[in-house]
Amino acid sequence: GVIALGLQAMIGGSLRHAARRLRAPALAVAGCAAGTSLYLRGADEEFRHVSESELPTTYDPEAFAAVWSAHPRCCLARLREIVARVAPLAAVVLRDSLRGGVPGESEAERDARYALRARELRGCLTDLGPTFIKAGQALSIRPDVLPPPAVYELQKLCDAVPSYPTAASLALIEAELGAPASSLFELDASSEPIAAASLGQVYRCRLREGGAEVALKVQRPDMIRAVSLDLYLLRRYCLFVEWFKVRVLTNLLGAAERTPFDVALLDTFARASYLELDYRHEAANLERFRTELLPRLGSSVYVPRSYPAVTTRKVLATEWIEGEQLARSPPEVINRLIATGVDCFISQLLDVGFFHSDPHPGNLLVDARGRLVLIDFGLCAEIAAFDTRHLTSAIVNLMRGDVEGLVDDAITLRFLPPDVDREALLPPLRRVFEQGRLAAATQASESLGGGGRRRGGGRAAEYSAVASKRRQFAAISRDLNQIFFDFPFAVPEYFALITRALIVLEGRPRLISAHLVASRRISAHLGKSHGSSRLTSAHLGPSRFISAQLISAQLGSSRRISAPRLSSATSGLARLISATSRLISAHLAPCSKASP
Repeated sequence: GVIALGLQAMIGGSLRHAARRLRAPALAVAGCAAGTSLYLRGADEEFRHVSESELPTTYDPEAFAAVWSAHPRCCLARLREIVARVAPLAAVVLRDSLRGGVPGESEAERDARYALRARELRGCLTDLGPTFIKAGQALSIRPDVLPPPAVYELQKLCDAVPSYPTAASLALIEAELGAPASSLFELDASSEPIAAASLGQVYRCRLREGGAEVALKVQRPDMIRAVSLDLYLLRRYCLFVEWFKVRVLTNLLGAAERTPFDVALLDTFARASYLELDYRHEAANLERFRTELLPRLGSSVYVPRSYPAVTTRKVLATEWIEGEQLARSPPEVINRLIATGVDCFISQLLDVGFFHSDPHPGNLLVDARGRLVLIDFGLCAEIAAFDTRHLTSAIVNLMRGDVEGLVDDAITLRFLPPDVDREALLPPLRRVFEQGRLAAATQASESLGGGGRRRGGGRAAEYSAVASKRRQFAAISRDLNQIFFDFPFAVPEYFALITRALIVLEGRPRLISAHLVASRRISAHLGKSHGSSRLTSAHLGPSRFISAQLISAQLGSSRRISAPRLSSATSGLARLISATSRLISAHLAPCSKASP
């Protein structure tokens, strides 16, 4: 008993001593938190009083810094919001990284954990608002920066959000156009938006003058301030990351020397995203498409007109299109327009050199005349004629299976440095091609040797064969994505936006004929550029057969395409196009780890 009492006294004394030692730090932390909260009181009001006229109309990091460095309270308030949302996820990811994963977990359990973290990342970006949603969408086309599970999950990011009050829209319209909204449009406080996104919302109404029906896009309040502040903070973070990599990891800890890419990656994303806030730029893009693209495609494609008199930086009026989303159209309409859609995209890429980088389902319509209609031109990009010619050559070399020629094109297109180690690059690239050849050979053998048995086995056997083909194609796609992450490379800005367009098209209506249309368009373009006759099947070699086999994995053996099979086929062709774009990237070069 005496011993127990002695131990109790010792423990009690130790705890009291520890409490006294921790009291001062605890009081300091509490005081710091209270002081920070007191300092940040009124940050929202200060934020709203920052004049948007001080902010540039195009992305300018120095101008952002000049404005926001003068408002540290606004910066700290937003930084606290970001850290509060990101810190829990970052702590879990850091814990997993430090201990090398979860001890004893299987490969399937590890993949499930990666997928869970990727979903948490998507939710985190969604909660943080428009800038982070756009950043996540930009990273979803960068398998060289994020692991495959995160890439796949971020491709599901959607910037659809609840609408804001129409009264705020009417006030903004009046401030922008200098007259009450009701005097310019058939629009009042009872009007409801037909669509709302992270940057703005759209109303269907008529012009008072002339009576034309328009789609009126109105920007959300404070978007320019909010996005510019987020971009300023993100760039400061990227500068710190680059400093840490060079000064600590390389100079202090002896890590391999690498060229920092974080700020360049952020600038690429920010330049395009900030420009989306200027609706005058979108109107100019729309008119350029009408002038340069429509004459090449005839009456099968349409781009609505804009109304400059009622268009400003925050308000955009365009012709209203009465139509249905292409993705929701009947199979026969999709089948009829698929060649038009492929021809439209190839013409943008190879003929005009100016392309729509955001062709999501809501931006591809079918009007009452059966035309394919493109809308929403906020995110577009230009590709130089020099790059257009060599990109065409790369696609042809890809279809022919000419790996050495593909590497030459990748160097010319600035995906790879001129001094790339070809001996290290060519084997893994050939291995990817060989995977495709083996998959095609297997499917050809099954078609020739077992087609009758499958037909005799009924629908279950046919679906089993289709599922097997899908698994083979998915395995090749996963291997490509993993290689892209393991071996970073340099992605030119224009191609990042091309890839975004291809990724956004994932799951949109396409058919096997799209591959043949693309081949014909590329052949025609080469004929015009080089004076050569159109490519023949012999020029394309076995890769066309491989592509057809991969697409048939989604179509199945039947020649009749039902609606469910059509939906399955669209996804297959989308993955084929995406894989093609990734192969063109050829970012398997180990020596290029210096750049993403």
